[in-house]
Amino acid sequence: MDIGIRVNANESYKNISDDELKDIIEDVVKLKFNRYPDSECNELRELYGKVIGVNKENLIAGNGSDEMISLIISSQITRRKVVLTIDPDFSMYDFYTSLSDGVIKKYKTEDDGSFSVNKFINFGKKLSPKIIIFSNPNNPTGNVISNEDICYILESFKDTLVIVDEAYYEFYGQSMIQYIEKYKNLVVTRTLSKAWGLAALRVGFLIANKELIEELNKSKVPYNLNTFSQMVACNVLKHPEKILKSVEEIVYERERLYKSLKNIEEISNNKVIFYKSKANFIFGRSIMKDDIKKILDDKGILIRYFNDDSFRITVGSALENDLVVNIIEKVVLDVGEDNDKNIKN
Repeated sequence: MDIGIRVNANESYKNISDDELKDIIEDVVKLKFNRYPDSECNELRELYGKVIGVNKENLIAGNGSDEMISLIISSQITRRKVVLTIDPDFSMYDFYTSLSDGVIKKYKTEDDGSFSVNKFINFGKKLSPKIIIFSNPNNPTGNVISNEDICYILESFKDTLVIVDEAYYEFYGQSMIQYIEKYKNLVVTRTLSKAWGLAALRVGFLIANKELIEELNKSKVPYNLNTFSQMVACNVLKHPEKILKSVEEIVYERERLYKSLKNIEEISNNKVIFYKSKANFIFGRSIMKDDIKKILDDKGILIRYFNDDSFRITVGSALENDLVVNIIEKVVLDVGEDNDKNIKN
């Protein structure tokens, strides 16, 4: 199968600009490849701190937000300690918990990803979790938990670290960073892999109060983020206004894609269902998932499939989105016609 379109990994379809690339090329020749990188990522933390409005002392930088999540879990979880998360959510929470021989418990949400904060808290209280972690917006549903509800969770579990994974924050616009000093048990993680379009670099951040940062730094490996990634990220972070424009375009395409997919839902008589999203992807469910997968695979189009009847489509360019919509629409119409013929026969 030739891969023509990749809308499966929630990457940005927009690459860095030619001007940014030119600056990066000019800076590459200045790098000292024989020297280890800045282990503290001082310039990177300084620049990102200015972008999000915190001091660099409130930040740890690392090899993607995955490393930041791993750092927290490995420093807190030992055998049989409980990590509480949501079902569905980011699969790497399970992976890192298992590496530390911890136990992961999941609160099952509704089909669209929504949930009752009171039921979640009651569920969690029975487990005495060492860590609570969830993505917001949720991956893969695109659903969100309000800041008010997250504060309620933080207040209900004062002795538990609560990690809010804000990998898709830029497409949503609401953050918990403003609460890092109020809640000493709050940790926020961010990445430059999604809205910033730097997935190839693997740059992520952990944001918390200074005391917690100092404690977590004791478990961080030295030289964890290479010099090249730090340099490119710093170049891009100097022009945050460009990201705002990219985010506006992606959000516009998200809403257009969602509207088109909802039209397909209507003609399918709910054989395929799509859900509203605050991230850069659309979550769907369908009894025809296998039919959809076969045709998309044949066309060299990758989307993300899960073990049940659900799947996730990353927002691509306008042309990519239109192609995906047209193919799914054709599958729905063709399968519908085949079913009608079978009924008549």
